[in-house]
Amino acid sequence: MKSTVLAALGLSVAALATPALAQDALPLRIGADAPIGAAATSTPDFRAEALRSDAASIEASRIALERSRNPRVRNYANRVLTEREATTKALLPQGTSLSVTGRVVPDNQGIQTRLDNPVGLVLAPVTLAANIGTGIVGGVLGGVGLVDNSPAEPGRRVALGPNGQNRLERLRAARTAREFDRTYVDQQARSDARTLALYQTYARNGDSAAGRTFANEALPYIADEHAQSASLAGRIGG
Repeated sequence: MKSTVLAALGLSVAALATPALAQDALPLRIGADAPIGAAATSTPDFRAEALRSDAASIEASRIALERSRNPRVRNYANRVLTEREATTKALLPQGTSLSVTGRVVPDNQGIQTRLDNPVGLVLAPVTLAANIGTGIVGGVLGGVGLVDNSPAEPGRRVALGPNGQNRLERLRAARTAREFDRTYVDQQARSDARTLALYQTYARNGDSAAGRTFANEALPYIADEHAQSASLAGRIGG
């Protein structure tokens, strides 16, 4: 795999290294939860959707490593952490974060919220300013999940929308280890399918040449990740 664009975007090829790449059509494809929409062509929309997918999958996989004892599930969760943190670093510069509106904002803007907002959304930006005094990893700020993908580095915090937050809440609500594993692999297989469709569509139609190259170079890893989650869903999902 060529590495020039990945390196330029800060994506580590070593971090994405996997034992095998999915080069053929997937034997199982689970339907996407929502249409791709503007992210098929618009680079900012593609970046926002890809980052939200990364953040939700990273947080779900962190929970999986805490709760699952299934070695196949844990192996997949570790893979997600490695690969999705790498794509996050490629798409989101250090010292910036993704706001709930999908804008990339610098940390030095601080946090603005509106108490009259009926759903308590953080407007912009959603980074943690110095006056907050603590980090939030998978927590809720103003009603919006805020996932810190790189706790040791400034920035790179991603605001989840309601769908991502509900996904994590359903996962945390699982009562048994078996229920948890089934919920996790089902969610991930569907999420991976949509992320794969997102990357495939943008790789063909994206309005940035560099962005299309990045999407094409990352595609084999996204496809292989989906092949693994789809296989797990077929084995233990329900």
